[in-house]
Amino acid sequence: MRTAWLPAVCLLAACSRQPGSEAPVKTAAAPPKITQFYASPAEVPRGEKTLLCYGVENAKTVWLSPPRRELSAALSRCIDVEPAAATTYTLTAEGDGGSTKQDLTVTIGAAKPAPVKIKEVRVTSLSIKRGEAVSICYTVSNASTVRIEPATTPSERDPTCAIAHPARTTTYTVTATGAGGDRDQERVTIQVH
Repeated sequence: MRTAWLPAVCLLAACSRQPGSEAPVKTAAAPPKITQFYASPAEVPRGEKTLLCYGVENAKTVWLSPPRRELSAALSRCIDVEPAAATTYTLTAEGDGGSTKQDLTVTIGAAKPAPVKIKEVRVTSLSIKRGEAVSICYTVSNASTVRIEPATTPSERDPTCAIAHPARTTTYTVTATGAGGDRDQERVTIQVH
């Protein structure tokens, strides 16, 4: 009887198990991934800002250092930073699957020269008779050179003026060039009667 009892118990136990009632299998969480991390631009003049752009997947928290600060876990986002010197930034993404880090260096370049600007172009007259002279004067900022075309005669009294004797109606172009190679231009037309 004892031998008959064991198979009956086994049968009852097997019959009481429901399909799919096995213990759930745990799957490992996907590790966080840094999909992008770059600076735009990667070299900035001292005292200026740059954009640090990043993207992460499978992350719950995102940190940037130095200084350590929490960021949003986003697929694509940019933030302003203003490094005082060459700085290596570390982006850390943390999630259920672990953590990952990526470094990025922003360097400091030479300061940009201030842009050149022609503030004003003045003429003694916009309409003259043939043979008369006209003075063309200018006020500029941050210019290393200033040129007036077509050719004029520099004024002896004022280095920011030139004398022209147009034989016919002429458009003069004042071109100021800055230390960084940038340019600004203004034009003035003198009518000759």
